[in-house]
Amino acid sequence: MILTDQEKKMLDGQYGKGFQKAMEIVVTLAKTYDAEKLIKISSAHLGTTFKSHGIEGLEWVEDLVEEGARCNLKEVFVTLNPRSFDIDHWREIGFDEEAVANQERLDRCYRRLGTIPLHSCVPYLLGNVPIKGDHFSWSGSSGQVFANSVLGAMGNREGVWANVAAAITGRTPEYGLHLKENRIGQVLVTMGDLDVSRFSAYEYALLGYFVGKEINDQIPVFSGFPKYLTMEQLRGLAYSLPVGGAVPMFHFLGLTPEARTYEEAFGGKGPNRKLTVRSRDLRMVYDLLNTTQRRDVDLICLGCPHCTLEELHEVAYLLEGKRIHENVGLWFCTSRWFKDLADRLGYRETIERAGGFILADICAGPSAPFNYLKKGISVVATNSVKTAFYAPGTSKVDVRFGDTKSCIEAAIHGRWEI
Repeated sequence: MILTDQEKKMLDGQYGKGFQKAMEIVVTLAKTYDAEKLIKISSAHLGTTFKSHGIEGLEWVEDLVEEGARCNLKEVFVTLNPRSFDIDHWREIGFDEEAVANQERLDRCYRRLGTIPLHSCVPYLLGNVPIKGDHFSWSGSSGQVFANSVLGAMGNREGVWANVAAAITGRTPEYGLHLKENRIGQVLVTMGDLDVSRFSAYEYALLGYFVGKEINDQIPVFSGFPKYLTMEQLRGLAYSLPVGGAVPMFHFLGLTPEARTYEEAFGGKGPNRKLTVRSRDLRMVYDLLNTTQRRDVDLICLGCPHCTLEELHEVAYLLEGKRIHENVGLWFCTSRWFKDLADRLGYRETIERAGGFILADICAGPSAPFNYLKKGISVVATNSVKTAFYAPGTSKVDVRFGDTKSCIEAAIHGRWEI
């Protein structure tokens, strides 16, 4: 494998033990995938929950920091994924002091490493925006799919330690989606009896889950859709595709950067497969994600991916002058930055007056803290495909799944009405 002089110095320990350990991980990953060389990245986004690290991972990051490892923000813009708890409401949502202490200990490590604490799964909405052709290393499948597909940046889905090592060294192996030939569309996706002109972000999430389940790790090319989609619609598709399967990216004909034409999307070739999606397919996804017929709900949780300002505006409008049921909890998970904006715009006051919480910096999906609740819950309602998919396994709860309006009505009445 070819290494530059600077890369050799890092690997030989001339920049210190911390950089050497990080480079050893990058080189090992490169050898695993038979990469011929390393490439520079401009962007990194790191996972930071104590749940995903454990005590061993925490101590590993501490050792790297003590041994001199640091991120160079002049070369790589490094931000952080959600953490484990909201600093304002950790007692209300049931975190114990030991869990909080461990997370804060991990947070201190990442601050010393030189990262930017966005604590969000949508870094592309908060300043971490690699452009077309940039190489990146991100934790979190939904952001990684969005960056590849919508931004045209280039990056693979990698684990916690590979992301940290890439952020420190500014390097990642040249393999997978870092190579243009691996980004070509493989499956042509068209609609059958569905009117896509009426699709909200919710329907795009249902679509993404179904397509991911059908094609697994292949790259879909969507045809016959509107030439303009909102950020919410694109985000709905991007986050749900890797939930149903392991889709690394997608193309929209005439919209996304690498699909200006049919020929470009498929690399001058035809699709390997054609997939037609019908209304019954989306209904099947809805039925699959609703794991119970019970109507009483204990908690409504929105924000996977993190709620945007537009979503917080919508729920504040739906809650205006209302009060949630006394037996129901209502959470909206987002970043501290959007929570502060919601405060300034009055959305937070409306939501809290209704009895809900805006929880900052925590995950509402795979790392959701449902299992920390002191009183326990058995049924969670959500508008998120990802939360609905992961909650039964990670937190041992049942799910009622539906659109935002249905979730807010359930919060108010204490029952799922659909």
